[in-house]
Amino acid sequence: MNISKPTCRNLAIGGIVCAGISLVIGGALLDIVGFVLGFIALTSAKKMFAANPNDSYVENAFKLAKIAVVVSLVAFIANVLTAVFLAPVLYDQASSMVAQSSSTF
Repeated sequence: MNISKPTCRNLAIGGIVCAGISLVIGGALLDIVGFVLGFIALTSAKKMFAANPNDSYVENAFKLAKIAVVVSLVAFIANVLTAVFLAPVLYDQASSMVAQSSSTF
């Protein structure tokens, strides 16, 4: 895949934004989207950086892409851990609500 420098940078920024929103909302699907965007930007920026290591625009895009991948992975792990530890509590509350509603009828 051969993308331009601004597109590579925009993909990296999109990956960072997706990961940040995912941390606030708590959705793992948005983390995956952010990771994919960041990974595409990272591979493209790595190719461009290898071809022209003196280009500061490509260097910044490469750094942003690395940040996007790392932040997306951290957000995904945080969301999965939250879901794992919160699921039993939610199941208990739901079962107690069902037990209460069935006893009133």
